[in-house]
Amino acid sequence: MAVIHKIKELLFKDVSKENQLNDLSVLLRFLCVINFVFNAILTFFFAFSLKTPLFRWSLSFVVIFSLILWMTYWEKSSATVYIYTVAMIFSMMAYSFALGPTAGFQFSLYSLILLYCYKTDDNPASKYIISLIVTVIVISIWIYLTINSTVVGAGMAINSNVVQFSRMQERMILICDTFFLSLTFVTIASFYYLKFSSAEHKLVKYNKKLERLATMDPLTQLTNRRGMMDHLEEFIKESKSSDVWSLSLAISDIDFFKRINDTYGHDAGDYVLCELGKLFNEFMRDKGKIARWGGEEFLFAFENNNGDYAYEQLNKLKYQIEKKTFKYKEFTFYVTMTFGLEEYDDSLGLQKTIEHADSKLYQGKSEGRNRVIY
Repeated sequence: MAVIHKIKELLFKDVSKENQLNDLSVLLRFLCVINFVFNAILTFFFAFSLKTPLFRWSLSFVVIFSLILWMTYWEKSSATVYIYTVAMIFSMMAYSFALGPTAGFQFSLYSLILLYCYKTDDNPASKYIISLIVTVIVISIWIYLTINSTVVGAGMAINSNVVQFSRMQERMILICDTFFLSLTFVTIASFYYLKFSSAEHKLVKYNKKLERLATMDPLTQLTNRRGMMDHLEEFIKESKSSDVWSLSLAISDIDFFKRINDTYGHDAGDYVLCELGKLFNEFMRDKGKIARWGGEEFLFAFENNNGDYAYEQLNKLKYQIEKKTFKYKEFTFYVTMTFGLEEYDDSLGLQKTIEHADSKLYQGKSEGRNRVIY
């Protein structure tokens, strides 16, 4: 397991230079490892089964792909792709001309099209050009080898492959090439999946972040007016399927908040809003939802609680606010709040219920502030 972990670390290691496509470098490493193993197998097969000097070619490709693997850690990803492409074309052409068209080595070049489509740092037009070049090379090799693979004369077909092999050896070559081609395509496809899956995950995460920012007050970290309205509309919609449910809404306002800003500064006002936001958030836990409604106003939503319960709880909260000491820099001061409470009535609707709560808030302010009007 330690060896596997070490190999994995080595393959996924970032390149040493900046501004490189690390995922492309990792993909190239996997492809180089596949080519290394493939050519190593062919080296043993050519040397001991076919007993042909062709093993020198396959051995040279083992060395070449080893060097390309080493380059992925130091050189530019794009340059390494081009070198890998040249090595692939030469190796597949060498095997195709030596073993004939039936081995199918030339079709491995189609993997280069997928590789260049995965590469994102070049002009999109270049991908079409590479695709056309690869297709022309594959077809040209196939046509040339098909035409020249047999010499027809006097009614006899003579195999003209550079390397002669038996039917069993031909099957072994075909199986080896098929495994190589399949593994190459599966590897590139896997990287496509990982890349686009990661991109989709980041996009979803980013959209959720934007949605959260759009419905959150940046100062107090409470839900803002838009977020609260969306939440209440959804809550009412879902609750209507139940026979018994209730909703009580209260709008509150910090008494003489302008005096705090004028006396201690706007930063002190922000400090008060943040401290109250923390208090409200904790207080409304398991009771419902709290939102900064605007300026120094807050909206409390007591979900599945009637007005009597909400009135009792708001009086407790009012008392907590009265007793809370605010310390900002060298200043120590206290604040109070006024609340207007209204129980939701389906015949009125959400907007009218909020307006009624707002009217009661102003009633409380006109009656002397620091009270709950229900």
